[in-house]
Amino acid sequence: MRHLIRIIAFLLIFACISFASAESVERLDDKILLSFYDDSVFFGDSRLQGFKHYVDAVKQEDETFFAKTKIIGAGSISLQAASKNAPLGNFQFSYAGRQLSMYGIAQKLAEKGPLRGVFIIVGLNDPIAAKPDKGIGYVEDIITRMKKFVPGTEIYFFSETPVTVNFATEKARPEYQDQLDAYNPRLKETCEKNGAHYIEIAEALKGADNMLRLDYSNDKVCHLNENGIAVWIQCMKDYAQEQYELGLWDPFAEEPAD
Repeated sequence: MRHLIRIIAFLLIFACISFASAESVERLDDKILLSFYDDSVFFGDSRLQGFKHYVDAVKQEDETFFAKTKIIGAGSISLQAASKNAPLGNFQFSYAGRQLSMYGIAQKLAEKGPLRGVFIIVGLNDPIAAKPDKGIGYVEDIITRMKKFVPGTEIYFFSETPVTVNFATEKARPEYQDQLDAYNPRLKETCEKNGAHYIEIAEALKGADNMLRLDYSNDKVCHLNENGIAVWIQCMKDYAQEQYELGLWDPFAEEPAD
């Protein structure tokens, strides 16, 4: 009986310690969490253009919202085109009135001051999920080249966002969401193997049918409305919180002296 009492007492103490540890983890303020993305540049397709429209609208009320983040979207750009060293095709990134590659833009930004991160969401226009080996090859090229142009800058890929049930009909690809679900783990693995990072946003955008929720989409096919983009940004906050809890990011660290 005494042995049983000791076991129960130990379990109770362990439970209290675990609860106290969980309670001691500080949830950072939203503004602090979004500061994780300061001094960074985002590259993407029309989905990122929608993201920028959302950010610009919020800035009308809060000028600090992503104030230190450069957001550069190019409608209909493919992962293949984005991976090239020089502009390719009709859909390109532009900066200061010129068409440039992601690498060229990142390099120019880094010349103006430290560039902490490059965040990328491109791939739905290829479509890479139907040709995953090619898609992964382009991602590897991007990581390798970006490291060459802006050494020391962290590279992040967002997961490929889901499509709605209407996508299968309009694009004649009924299996595409399943292919996306198979592609994202490969994207994550590729990032980890090549010294880049993966940010999961796809799962939070899905409904019970495992596809993009219709109320998160402005075209009911693949693009996000303001509700979907708000979910995307919440995932970004959660990622920043995770980095803080893992000790991989300290928003309170003093800036190094010049």
